[in-house]
Amino acid sequence: MISSYTFGIYPRSEELIEATRKNTENLDSLFQSETEGYISAQKNANLGFVSDPLLKWDDIFRPFSNLSEVTPTALNRIYEMNTFYRVLSFDGQDLVGGGNIVQSNLDSSLPKNKTAAIPEPFTFAELHTSNKFKRKEDFTINLAKMLRVEIDSLVESGFEVIQLLAPSIAYNKEVDFGVVSDALKIITDGLKAKTILHTYFGDVSTKIESLLNLPVSGLGFDITTTPASSIEKHSFSDKILTVGIINSFNTAIEKPQECIKQVDEINAKTKPKESYVSTNFDLEYVPKEFAMNKISVLGEIARGAKDV
Repeated sequence: MISSYTFGIYPRSEELIEATRKNTENLDSLFQSETEGYISAQKNANLGFVSDPLLKWDDIFRPFSNLSEVTPTALNRIYEMNTFYRVLSFDGQDLVGGGNIVQSNLDSSLPKNKTAAIPEPFTFAELHTSNKFKRKEDFTINLAKMLRVEIDSLVESGFEVIQLLAPSIAYNKEVDFGVVSDALKIITDGLKAKTILHTYFGDVSTKIESLLNLPVSGLGFDITTTPASSIEKHSFSDKILTVGIINSFNTAIEKPQECIKQVDEINAKTKPKESYVSTNFDLEYVPKEFAMNKISVLGEIARGAKDV
């Protein structure tokens, strides 16, 4: 048995989508009911760590629009996906907020074994703008300082695993890993929680060696875009390895025994410090009933895989 979790935004039901459009009187209760349902589904699947389904988050950056010196601007497509995010302009002298932007947008009923997802600084800087910090490197480092305050607050309230979402590291052909490393060191130095950098929306086969040198506890891979054969060429003896085995962009339900075999083969070749399985990215790309099934299958895969 190995550990497991999901990350990112979950799908809203058709009822919740319609209620959101009409801003019905029961909207808040519907959000709460579906949030509790997804949390219960993760518990029932015996996932190692439970996450908030983030149903009120329109994108993974949106809570930061509440910072006093941030201005929401245009909608922009998330890479080549059919979803959008609101571009934020960071205009002030100081990016650090009160340290509870993320935590105040998470459900208070999460169990003790809880995990939270937050965009890592490089991705944040790539997808947003700043009138104060003209150099992307300076913007990235200052975003890291802002995110560290947020993460400290999460850890103090009991979050054991912090997922650092890194689609830009996967998608961009050119990545300054020196800047990425400096920014991540600000986030992870002395942190009393595990940090797992998740890459998705691109093949990182040629970047794995650079990723392994980053100051994080572990790495997560979307194996629909980064082949398992590429991951298996590397040793993860001092890193947690998370295999994104559940495809969040396809309604086909994974076959547990096939997935267990694949995870065991990856672990046998990479010999990770710890082994986790997860979704490959946000479940919001499949309907609710499929998301529920995939959560259950993820738990079955984790229970069936060999410990490392």
